Amino acid sequence: MRHRPQGRRLSAALAATLLSMMMLAAFAAPASAATSATEAERMIIGWINRDRSAQGLVPLVRLYDLSVISGRRATRMAQRNVLSHTVAGSLASQINARNVSWYAYGENIGYTTATWSVEAAKSLYRMWKASSGHWRLIMSDDFNYIGVGLAYRSSNKRTFGSIVFTESPDRTGARATITSASRNGDDIRWAWTGADVRLQTHTAGLRDYDVQYRIGSGSWVLLYNNTTRTSLALADRIDGRRYGLRVRATDRRGNIGAWTAEIPIYIP
Repeated sequence: MRHRPQGRRLSAALAATLLSMMMLAAFAAPASAATSATEAERMIIGWINRDRSAQGLVPLVRLYDLSVISGRRATRMAQRNVLSHTVAGSLASQINARNVSWYAYGENIGYTTATWSVEAAKSLYRMWKASSGHWRLIMSDDFNYIGVGLAYRSSNKRTFGSIVFTESPDRTGARATITSASRNGDDIRWAWTGADVRLQTHTAGLRDYDVQYRIGSGSWVLLYNNTTRTSLALADRIDGRRYGLRVRATDRRGNIGAWTAEIPIYIP
């Protein structure tokens, strides 16, 4: 299922045989499952991105909010034992409720009786790959974010799955990397670089960096805020101390990335 605000829809064929209505029964993952639902969901994203890369497409970025939505949708289908986009609720309303901006969205759903959890994940992905409608969404050249949810129904040993895709504005922080740290006597120097995480569409691009510095295990001091410089040299540092630096990057939409690990330089 794919949807744009103009109302154009593309219905993907279901990736499993339609279910007949059954009485509601309790569902839970087997206690002996060695791999958690979250790990199995990440495996599916890994397989999707492997196959996208093989086709020259950019990997989809896992978005926490979409993972929450897809997990709830899979759970609702498992609770009712019904494979249906509709029974899982309004996807647009759920995306909007999580404050995820979008230009388009889509969903793949399916169920399998394969053993929970890794074999079930493999089975679902094989079915989605074999369906032209589902494969079209997985190989989209518009979508840039993804969430995958799996839910197990113990009464009939069925695993229900949902993949939610969106084409959204860039929501991913840029990345910084400290590329060198050197000392020449009492003079020290660091250099860094950065890039915005590439998305299939709507990559904002790198804007600038924040740079923090500290001595030993002291408090971090902000040296530069929103700077475009990519190196720092400090002269005549005091001997017998450790000097640390960390950097983070921001993209042109204001998405701030994580701080790098501290890179220390010790002056003996």
